[in-house]
Amino acid sequence: MSKEILDQFRADIDEVARFATTFGLSMNRKPSDGGWTASQCLAHLADAEISLSLRLRMMLTSDDYNFISWDEDAFAVIKEDRELKISVDTFNSLRKGNLEILGSLDSAKLARAGVRQNGEKITIIDYVAMMSRHVRAHLKQAVKAAQG
Repeated sequence: MSKEILDQFRADIDEVARFATTFGLSMNRKPSDGGWTASQCLAHLADAEISLSLRLRMMLTSDDYNFISWDEDAFAVIKEDRELKISVDTFNSLRKGNLEILGSLDSAKLARAGVRQNGEKITIIDYVAMMSRHVRAHLKQAVKAAQG
């Protein structure tokens, strides 16, 4: 199971790149529902990968690491039209670094857990799977925003 999860986690890199190539010219179009622009969605994926990078390393080096929360909506408005290439490059670099670490872990290390803000424990491999689903959900949101 962990192989499939890591394969999908790796495939997210191509999905983000494919989105950026397809919708690069309509990144700052405000969606009719008032949600995030595609640019904000991609910037959020870069921000989330920063968070994932820290949490992964803390879960590997601390017992029952308590996740630090952050306000994604506040981050999204720091600069609403963040540069597409920088968001994609940040996501890609961090994701590749995380994959390098994850690929070296045995099943015992993948089973190490952290504690989410709601108090629930989550293993590294389950967190990785959740974050891969997170990427796909925000790419769908970004497509909707880019298409108007």
